[in-house]
Amino acid sequence: MRHARPTRASAFGLLLLVCAAWSPGLAEAQTACTRYAAPFGSDAASGAVDDPFATVGRLLGSLGPGEIGCLFGGVYAEDVKVTAGGSPGSPLVLASRPGSRATLRGRLWIAGEASDVLVTGLNLDGRNAARLPSPTVNGDRIVFRGNDVTNYHTGICFVLGSSSGWGIAGDVLLEGNRIHDCGRLPATNHEHGVYVESARGARIVDNLIYDNADRGIQLYPDAQDTVVAHNVVDGNGEGVIFSGEGGSASSGNRVTDNVIANSLLRFNVESWWPLGNPVGTGNQVERNCLWNGRQGNVAPQVGFVARDNVVADPGFESRAAKDFALLDGSPCAGFGPREELRFGPLPALAPRTLAPPRIVGRTARRSLLRVRPGAWSGSGNLRFAYRWRRCDARGARCRSIRHARGTAAYRLRRADAGHTIRALVLARNSAGARAALSRPTARVRG
Repeated sequence: MRHARPTRASAFGLLLLVCAAWSPGLAEAQTACTRYAAPFGSDAASGAVDDPFATVGRLLGSLGPGEIGCLFGGVYAEDVKVTAGGSPGSPLVLASRPGSRATLRGRLWIAGEASDVLVTGLNLDGRNAARLPSPTVNGDRIVFRGNDVTNYHTGICFVLGSSSGWGIAGDVLLEGNRIHDCGRLPATNHEHGVYVESARGARIVDNLIYDNADRGIQLYPDAQDTVVAHNVVDGNGEGVIFSGEGGSASSGNRVTDNVIANSLLRFNVESWWPLGNPVGTGNQVERNCLWNGRQGNVAPQVGFVARDNVVADPGFESRAAKDFALLDGSPCAGFGPREELRFGPLPALAPRTLAPPRIVGRTARRSLLRVRPGAWSGSGNLRFAYRWRRCDARGARCRSIRHARGTAAYRLRRADAGHTIRALVLARNSAGARAALSRPTARVRG
């Protein structure tokens, strides 16, 4: 049985609600789409639901304050840099279309000049050719809510702010996300799930942060007044670190009401301050459930204070299945996310032609023609079937070549002389089927 977690009616809890109040909730984002993009769309389109754009970048570029861009289900393989956002109280919103869930595969960078942006209900696969962190956040009042974030162990996931001049991130909220499998393996000590590099007032609440190569959450070198609350931080190389360098020291950060467990390499909570560098002040680790850090639960308390923490096995529903709900009777009841975070399977998207099939080969008797299926969108693995057609000299009045069904290759015969050949490709998946016809070949020489 899953344990229903009580919500603490505290000033701290009310503060979190007020901090998030400016941004529209997911339900609102899902019912008022302004413009759309789809894998089968076109960037020359209008962005209407029946005439969607093709790319996330084009969709975002069409939006202004208070407008909502919705993505049809499917995969969008592109790097996206957001350079214009919304305004206080009227964020620019990027969300999945109602009833679907979209995947952005590539780097997502919200630049310093973009503020007031909400990203919600997406799968964010940060793999990119440059191996740069994704999502990268340098703007102010940026919210990530209800997303699944990973890069399949290829680099850092979230980076909040920059100590190299790209922009200090202010009032960022990460809420209700799954953040997992970030950072190269074997661990390098540098690649984390959430890297709060240079930020003011960030809130990291109600997330599942697990199986990241190094820190689940790194506060380094200039994280100021961060709230880390009601998360599960499990199975990372280390849990949470307070740190500084280059004359900066992360200070005023509060880690509370979390489950921090099963760190594979070091402590669940620790700090690091280089010799001669300032040591952080006002960092607190209080009222957390801590369990089974490789080197211990709490490292020597230098630059932070740990108090009123519970050391106990939290008793997850199924850690192997990444179900971090707490069993009834857990000694850690009330810690961790206040709602269970579940992301069901992606809704299937039926096949759609992006580029037509193409026939290659010489158009002479006894030559072998092959058909390339073209480019398709659609969920999962598409299955292809083939039909060959003999047509007149203009590619019209086609008839099926019965003995050539089912194969992607066809050897020309005497009966083909003077005719053109076309191939019909049928793509199928669990959501449906669609056919596409190739252009006609040149006339077959006898």
